[in-house]
Amino acid sequence: MQIYLLIKSLLEYGIDKKVLNKYDYEYALNALLACFNLTEYEEVDDLEPLLTDLDEILDGMLNYAIDNKLIDNSIIEKDLLDTKIMGCITPMPSIIAQKFHTLAKSNPEKALNYFYNLCKDVNYIRTSRIKKDIHYKYPYEAGTLDISINLSKPEKDPNDIQKLLSTQSVNYPKCMLCKENVNYAGRLNFPARQNLRYIPLVLNNNEFYLQYSPYSYYNEHAIVFSKEHKPMLVDRNAIAELLDFVNQFPTYFMGSNAGLPIVGGSILNHHHFQGGKAILPMENAKEEFIFKQNDVSYYALNWPVSVIRLKSDSKDKILDEASYVFDCWKQYSNPSLMIINHDENGNHNAITVIARKKDNMFELDLCLRNNITTEDRPLGYFHPRSEYFHIKKENIGLIEVMGLAILPSRLVEEMKVVRKYLLGELLSDHEITAMSHHFDWATDLKLKQEITPDNVDKVIANGIGEVFSHVLEDCGVFKKENHTQFIDFIKSMKKEND
Repeated sequence: MQIYLLIKSLLEYGIDKKVLNKYDYEYALNALLACFNLTEYEEVDDLEPLLTDLDEILDGMLNYAIDNKLIDNSIIEKDLLDTKIMGCITPMPSIIAQKFHTLAKSNPEKALNYFYNLCKDVNYIRTSRIKKDIHYKYPYEAGTLDISINLSKPEKDPNDIQKLLSTQSVNYPKCMLCKENVNYAGRLNFPARQNLRYIPLVLNNNEFYLQYSPYSYYNEHAIVFSKEHKPMLVDRNAIAELLDFVNQFPTYFMGSNAGLPIVGGSILNHHHFQGGKAILPMENAKEEFIFKQNDVSYYALNWPVSVIRLKSDSKDKILDEASYVFDCWKQYSNPSLMIINHDENGNHNAITVIARKKDNMFELDLCLRNNITTEDRPLGYFHPRSEYFHIKKENIGLIEVMGLAILPSRLVEEMKVVRKYLLGELLSDHEITAMSHHFDWATDLKLKQEITPDNVDKVIANGIGEVFSHVLEDCGVFKKENHTQFIDFIKSMKKEND
């Protein structure tokens, strides 16, 4: 397909989506020519129909680049180039930020909608890939869990891995969240970000930026990160920052992973939060009212992870009580339950915090976490047991604590083999090796019920959901059978003068 037709199609796409201003047309045109080492532009016949589907336009451009030896046919090199291409029609950060804040003055939700849709239109949020993700519900006694298998984040192919061996180590940007990522060209071991844009915010008098995840795990999956590259720290200031965010943007929840390894998220070296416009399962968990003090109501949630919910119409008072709960939890130990707040390896008690604002009421979910390790549980006593690693081995952070499982793409192919095994079909040696870590689990599924071609897919899906429910239970510091002790801990925080 003629490259000039593709270039004109992309420019007209940008105009149509209102991401490209007509006065920047020639600027963007010349930037696109440079992407393909072209030094001139041939006008396209007005009668020739333009392409309107972005994926089709980008695929055509990538095929041109491969055919003309501009890039190799690898996932990473194609991602680097198509991001560079989209950067040519993405507005400058200052223009986006100015429009966002103008809209936010009168309608914060409208500002978020504008920014979110722009990030989709410039392909920073890769909607075509996200559509491939698998989602379903699993009925659980404490509430329906959300199960997802993430297929949108591309895996490296062998050629890319080989090239990485000779790639020089670079420490810029310092991490994936640093503000220096904006318009970064990327490299084989670091994604391109020419179409990344973020919005400057002030939370509790501290400077932050708002951006979206390119591989959204849920609706409007937002990331808020500190302007300064500094380690995660969950303390009173962090809780105040979360409350300030939901006060400014009440249609989003916003939360923070715990600031310790094992129970924290995957990026602990940069202070950040995650949130969005979604209702995750934990939000609807059954509440057990315990007491009220300082105009703040305390609840215990019926949830596998031990969660204290606070509610108040006062931002200052709920902040005071949340800080108080955090201080009490940091000092709490119960050796009979293996809850040990500190030892020679440091402090172990931490909290995952989720903030919301509903009908002028602030709501905080304080998820009690502990990252102590033992000889037989070296990855964490309150981490998933090894028998569940075949489904999920990674740290259980903010999103999964809330009841949304983010499971690896490998499961798709592995479950095809499990399916054959459950139906009694003959497996090749390769397939037997591929499902070896699922064998005990699959055999257990086979023993529990009669499996037919009509029910096998549901059996597998529910089996995965059951494993995830056990993963969450393993992360709970107070197990279901220790509910009384959980309530006693909450009651211990009631002050005598209230």
